[in-house]
Amino acid sequence: MDQQKKLELKWKDYQRFTAVLLILSSYLYMGAIINTYMQPSSNGDMLFVLSLAGIITGIILAVKQLNIKKEIENER
Repeated sequence: MDQQKKLELKWKDYQRFTAVLLILSSYLYMGAIINTYMQPSSNGDMLFVLSLAGIITGIILAVKQLNIKKEIENER
């Protein structure tokens, strides 16, 4: 398999991982809101932290994805 094909597959994987992380983070955030405001509980803070970690990881993967896309365009 040539280098460009590997980069394209890696780009698609990063795109999928980013989408999954952002969806998961939104679910965790909604769970934190429900846990904190609608049914007061002490576990809401952990869900906020987990959702923030998911968003930050998603942003990092999105930046890596952009770098891979630039590499693919430079090889063409």
